[in-house]
Amino acid sequence: MSHLMPELLSTWSWRLDRVRNGRTVLTKSQAASARTDLAHDRSAHPSDYAGYEEEYTSAIEALEVLAQQANRSDDLLAVLRAERRASDQSARDRYATAPDSAPRASLAAEHDRVPAGLPEALDEWVHRLIRYRGGAKVIAPIEASRAEIRLRNEADLHPSAYRTSMAAPFYGRVMRELGEIATSQRPGVHVSRRGLHRGLADDSFL
Repeated sequence: MSHLMPELLSTWSWRLDRVRNGRTVLTKSQAASARTDLAHDRSAHPSDYAGYEEEYTSAIEALEVLAQQANRSDDLLAVLRAERRASDQSARDRYATAPDSAPRASLAAEHDRVPAGLPEALDEWVHRLIRYRGGAKVIAPIEASRAEIRLRNEADLHPSAYRTSMAAPFYGRVMRELGEIATSQRPGVHVSRRGLHRGLADDSFL
Protein backbone atom coordinates (compact mmCIF):
# COMPACT_ATOMS: atom_id res chain seq x y z
CA MET A 1 0.00 0.00 0.00
CA SER A 2 1.45 3.34 -1.02
CA HIS A 3 1.87 6.18 1.44
CA LEU A 4 3.29 9.66 1.49
CA MET A 5 7.02 10.21 1.77
CA PRO A 6 8.02 10.65 5.44
CA GLU A 7 7.72 14.34 6.36
CA LEU A 8 11.33 14.77 7.45
CA LEU A 9 12.66 13.13 4.27
CA SER A 10 10.27 15.17 2.13
CA THR A 11 11.36 18.39 3.82
CA TRP A 12 15.08 17.74 3.40
CA SER A 13 14.73 16.48 -0.17
CA TRP A 14 12.98 19.77 -0.99
CA ARG A 15 15.55 21.90 0.84
CA LEU A 16 18.46 20.09 -0.83
CA ASP A 17 16.88 20.72 -4.21
CA ARG A 18 16.87 24.45 -3.35
CA VAL A 19 20.53 24.21 -2.33
CA ARG A 20 21.43 22.57 -5.66
CA ASN A 21 19.60 25.35 -7.53
CA GLY A 22 21.31 28.09 -5.52
CA ARG A 23 18.07 29.23 -3.87
CA THR A 24 19.25 28.69 -0.28
CA VAL A 25 22.36 27.74 1.69
CA LEU A 26 23.10 25.24 4.45
CA THR A 27 25.91 25.58 6.94
CA LYS A 28 28.24 22.72 7.79
CA SER A 29 26.61 22.19 11.19
CA GLN A 30 23.06 22.33 9.78
CA ALA A 31 23.88 19.64 7.23
CA ALA A 32 25.46 17.42 9.88
CA SER A 33 22.44 17.81 12.18
CA ALA A 34 20.04 17.08 9.34
CA ARG A 35 21.94 13.93 8.37
CA THR A 36 21.77 12.68 11.99
CA ASP A 37 18.07 13.54 12.29
CA LEU A 38 17.25 11.64 9.09
CA ALA A 39 19.20 8.57 10.20
CA HIS A 40 17.45 8.54 13.57
CA ASP A 41 14.03 9.06 12.00
CA ARG A 42 14.56 6.14 9.62
CA SER A 43 15.71 3.91 12.48
CA ALA A 44 12.65 4.86 14.53
CA HIS A 45 10.17 4.46 11.65
CA PRO A 46 11.64 1.98 9.15
CA SER A 47 8.25 1.07 7.64
CA ASP A 48 7.62 4.72 6.69
CA TYR A 49 10.79 4.71 4.56
CA ALA A 50 9.89 1.56 2.65
CA GLY A 51 9.85 2.45 -1.04
CA TYR A 52 11.89 5.62 -0.51
CA GLU A 53 15.38 4.10 -0.25
CA GLU A 54 16.65 6.01 -3.29
CA GLU A 55 15.43 9.37 -1.97
CA TYR A 56 16.85 8.61 1.49
CA THR A 57 20.25 7.59 0.14
CA SER A 58 20.41 10.64 -2.13
CA ALA A 59 19.59 12.99 0.77
CA ILE A 60 22.10 11.37 3.12
CA GLU A 61 24.88 11.52 0.50
CA ALA A 62 24.17 15.19 -0.26
CA LEU A 63 24.10 16.10 3.43
CA GLU A 64 27.37 14.18 3.93
CA VAL A 65 29.05 16.34 1.31
CA LEU A 66 27.62 19.56 2.76
CA ALA A 67 28.62 18.53 6.30
CA GLN A 68 32.26 18.39 5.18
CA GLN A 69 32.29 21.74 3.37
CA ALA A 70 34.20 24.72 4.69
CA ASN A 71 32.05 27.21 6.56
CA ARG A 72 30.90 29.93 4.16
CA SER A 73 31.02 33.67 4.75
CA ASP A 74 27.31 33.91 3.86
CA ASP A 75 26.31 31.64 6.77
CA LEU A 76 22.54 31.16 6.61
CA LEU A 77 21.86 32.28 10.17
CA ALA A 78 23.87 35.48 9.73
CA VAL A 79 22.02 36.22 6.49
CA LEU A 80 18.64 35.69 8.17
CA ARG A 81 19.53 37.95 11.09
CA ALA A 82 20.58 40.70 8.68
CA GLU A 83 17.40 40.27 6.65
CA ARG A 84 15.23 40.46 9.77
CA ARG A 85 16.94 43.66 10.93
CA ALA A 86 16.54 45.23 7.49
CA SER A 87 12.87 44.21 7.26
CA ASP A 88 12.09 45.49 10.74
CA GLN A 89 13.79 48.83 10.05
CA SER A 90 11.97 49.18 6.71
CA ALA A 91 8.64 48.50 8.42
CA ARG A 92 9.36 51.06 11.15
CA ASP A 93 10.24 53.67 8.51
CA ARG A 94 6.97 53.02 6.66
CA TYR A 95 4.89 53.21 9.82
CA ALA A 96 6.53 56.50 10.78
CA THR A 97 5.72 58.21 7.46
CA ALA A 98 2.56 56.56 6.10
CA PRO A 99 -0.89 58.02 6.96
CA ASP A 100 -2.90 55.72 9.21
CA SER A 101 -6.07 55.77 7.15
CA ALA A 102 -4.77 55.14 3.61
CA PRO A 103 -3.33 51.63 3.97
CA ARG A 104 -6.19 50.46 6.15
CA ALA A 105 -8.84 51.32 3.57
CA SER A 106 -6.83 49.65 0.80
CA LEU A 107 -6.13 46.53 2.84
CA ALA A 108 -9.77 46.18 3.84
CA ALA A 109 -10.77 46.12 0.18
CA GLU A 110 -8.14 43.48 -0.56
CA HIS A 111 -9.26 41.29 2.33
CA ASP A 112 -12.88 41.54 1.20
CA ARG A 113 -11.95 40.13 -2.22
CA VAL A 114 -10.76 36.83 -0.72
CA PRO A 115 -13.59 34.27 -0.99
CA ALA A 116 -14.75 32.24 1.99
CA GLY A 117 -14.09 28.51 1.98
CA LEU A 118 -10.35 28.39 1.29
CA PRO A 119 -8.42 25.75 3.29
CA GLU A 120 -7.55 27.18 6.69
CA ALA A 121 -3.76 27.27 6.27
CA LEU A 122 -4.05 28.79 2.78
CA ASP A 123 -6.59 31.40 3.93
CA GLU A 124 -4.24 32.44 6.75
CA TRP A 125 -1.35 33.10 4.34
CA VAL A 126 -3.49 34.81 1.71
CA HIS A 127 -4.46 37.41 4.33
CA ARG A 128 -0.95 37.67 5.79
CA LEU A 129 0.52 38.32 2.35
CA ILE A 130 -2.07 41.02 1.72
CA ARG A 131 -0.86 42.75 4.88
CA TYR A 132 2.76 42.15 3.82
CA ARG A 133 2.26 43.76 0.40
CA GLY A 134 0.48 46.69 2.05
CA GLY A 135 3.40 47.28 4.41
CA ALA A 136 1.46 46.27 7.53
CA LYS A 137 3.24 42.94 8.14
CA VAL A 138 6.87 41.83 8.27
CA ILE A 139 7.57 38.25 7.18
CA ALA A 140 11.09 36.95 7.77
CA PRO A 141 12.64 34.68 5.10
CA ILE A 142 12.85 31.73 7.51
CA GLU A 143 9.13 32.12 8.32
CA ALA A 144 8.28 32.18 4.62
CA SER A 145 10.38 29.06 4.03
CA ARG A 146 8.61 27.19 6.82
CA ALA A 147 5.23 28.30 5.48
CA GLU A 148 6.15 26.94 2.02
CA ILE A 149 6.91 23.55 3.54
CA ARG A 150 3.73 23.52 5.63
CA LEU A 151 1.48 24.50 2.72
CA ARG A 152 3.13 22.03 0.35
CA ASN A 153 2.57 19.24 2.85
CA GLU A 154 -1.04 20.34 3.42
CA ALA A 155 -1.67 20.31 -0.33
CA ASP A 156 -0.14 16.81 -0.62
CA LEU A 157 -2.32 15.52 2.22
CA HIS A 158 -5.53 17.23 1.04
CA PRO A 159 -5.22 17.57 -2.75
CA SER A 160 -8.97 17.84 -3.34
CA ALA A 161 -9.19 20.94 -1.14
CA TYR A 162 -6.27 22.68 -2.86
CA ARG A 163 -7.05 21.78 -6.49
CA THR A 164 -10.48 23.37 -6.70
CA SER A 165 -11.00 26.15 -9.21
CA MET A 166 -11.29 28.58 -6.30
CA ALA A 167 -8.29 27.49 -4.21
CA ALA A 168 -5.73 26.57 -6.89
CA PRO A 169 -4.98 30.14 -8.13
CA PHE A 170 -4.57 31.39 -4.55
CA TYR A 171 -2.31 28.46 -3.67
CA GLY A 172 -0.12 29.08 -6.72
CA ARG A 173 0.36 32.75 -5.99
CA VAL A 174 0.93 32.27 -2.26
CA MET A 175 3.66 29.70 -2.98
CA ARG A 176 5.34 32.01 -5.51
CA GLU A 177 5.30 34.99 -3.13
CA LEU A 178 6.54 32.95 -0.18
CA GLY A 179 9.35 31.65 -2.41
CA GLU A 180 10.34 35.22 -3.28
CA ILE A 181 10.39 36.27 0.37
CA ALA A 182 12.31 33.15 1.40
CA THR A 183 15.09 33.83 -1.12
CA SER A 184 15.13 37.64 -1.31
CA GLN A 185 18.45 39.38 -0.77
CA ARG A 186 20.18 35.99 -0.33
CA PRO A 187 23.80 36.11 -1.60
CA GLY A 188 24.26 34.32 -4.91
CA VAL A 189 20.54 34.03 -5.69
CA HIS A 190 19.47 34.67 -9.28
CA VAL A 191 15.81 33.80 -9.78
CA SER A 192 15.10 35.72 -12.98
CA ARG A 193 16.35 38.61 -15.06
CA ARG A 194 13.67 40.80 -13.50
CA GLY A 195 15.09 40.06 -10.05
CA LEU A 196 13.15 39.58 -6.85
CA HIS A 197 10.37 41.91 -5.77
CA ARG A 198 7.48 42.11 -3.34
CA GLY A 199 4.20 40.96 -4.83
CA LEU A 200 3.42 39.95 -8.39
CA ALA A 201 2.05 42.75 -10.47
CA ASP A 202 0.70 40.49 -13.20
CA ASP A 203 -1.66 38.59 -10.87
CA SER A 204 -5.00 40.20 -10.02
CA PHE A 205 -6.87 37.63 -8.00
CA LEU A 206 -5.51 38.70 -4.56
